[in-house]
Amino acid sequence: MFRRERAQSEVLGTVFLLGITIAAVTVTVATGSVALAAVTDDARSAGVENGMSQLTSQASLVALGETDAKRFDLGDVDGGDLRLDEEAGHVEIRIEDPNGTVASESFDLGTLTYTGDSRQVAVQGGGVWSLEGDRGRMVSPPEYHYRGSTLTFPIVRLTGDDAAPNRGTGVVRKQAVGERVFPNVDNPLQNGTVIVEIESDYYEGWYDFFSQRADGDVSKDDENRTATARLVVPDEVSLDKPLALGSDDTDMDIPLHEDEYELGASNPSPSVVIDDQLERGADEGADITECLGVDTCTDGVYYSDGDFDLTEDVEFNTTGGDIVIAIDGDFDSGGSDLQIVDETEHEVRYYINGDWDLNNPTIGTMASSIDAQRTQFYVNGGVAENTNGIGNAEIDAIIYAPNAHLEANGNPTLRGSFVFDRVDLGGNSEMEYDPGLAGIQLTITGGPGQNPITYLHVSENTVELRFD
Repeated sequence: MFRRERAQSEVLGTVFLLGITIAAVTVTVATGSVALAAVTDDARSAGVENGMSQLTSQASLVALGETDAKRFDLGDVDGGDLRLDEEAGHVEIRIEDPNGTVASESFDLGTLTYTGDSRQVAVQGGGVWSLEGDRGRMVSPPEYHYRGSTLTFPIVRLTGDDAAPNRGTGVVRKQAVGERVFPNVDNPLQNGTVIVEIESDYYEGWYDFFSQRADGDVSKDDENRTATARLVVPDEVSLDKPLALGSDDTDMDIPLHEDEYELGASNPSPSVVIDDQLERGADEGADITECLGVDTCTDGVYYSDGDFDLTEDVEFNTTGGDIVIAIDGDFDSGGSDLQIVDETEHEVRYYINGDWDLNNPTIGTMASSIDAQRTQFYVNGGVAENTNGIGNAEIDAIIYAPNAHLEANGNPTLRGSFVFDRVDLGGNSEMEYDPGLAGIQLTITGGPGQNPITYLHVSENTVELRFD
């Protein structure tokens, strides 16, 4: 009896073991099949992605007139869904000034998409984009070039008769001669803001692209699936008078005839100009004490990452080039003289991200005549607001401090051109214009976090995809 039970147990054990083995093999095969399918799909999508990158290069050559037609090959598209939608993706470009929209144009971009099991790859606007889940990303950049203060945007539009092609090969042809957008807008731009808005399933990729190309005002709207870049036309501040004030208060003590100064001037913030030089100073500048801590300061960029107090006179020799002093905080120069000793045309420029305090200094050049352009101050805060006036200061300079309220209780002499919010110059103050500043303009970008634009080149370029 025990022998029979043992025999039955052995049979049952063998059957059980075989069952486990079969189940394990089945799971392994199934899992392996899924993994293999995923790997195959990824490889196929990667191949199409590479083919689309080549297509955008070929389409750009055709769109920009370097050739009439180019063949393309997207690779193996049999495992996914290839679609061309002429209306997918949209771009709107607006030029606005404080009074409203000056000009506006909008276009459908057209989009070629390949949808696999796990992700989607697309050609749009001259770039290649990928969509995994709900997050879009850039694979290769579109035809959008922002350098310095120039935006060149040849809009590449896709068209074609075959909305659902079966093959990934064909020819890209130019459909129309590229047309200039905004033909009535002249360069250089005079004022306002240029706004570029993209509506797209890949808007997050466009947002990342805009953010990488510029440090300024870039935003996205998840609800409307848009990415927006704003570029600001820099303000040009003319130095055609000795004094320009932001306040329109006529009850100020000003030692000038009323036609020699301007009230209610719209003077943009110097924040961006100062921030640019602070960044430059942090990246490449020497310590400020190597300039404002020695008898003679020579050409170069000098930087302080906080408040700085000066207690000694400084002479500047600009024979070798300009001197830039960037201070990320308050600058207290007290009664220290700041004078240029050479006779070149190079400049000493101060960028102060805070208040500037001074009392009874001599500032400018040692020349007998006025040469205000060679000494320039850009101040984000006040000027002499923490001291009892500026004493008997003698200053030959350009001072751009549109947030400052300057009060002088002594007998200062100011020669050059000066921008403040308010002034009250008591005593026997003197103010004189430097005729050498006539025709000179300061380029001031109007506010923090804004990208400057001076030249705008936008064109519409339509290409046709003809599949085999």
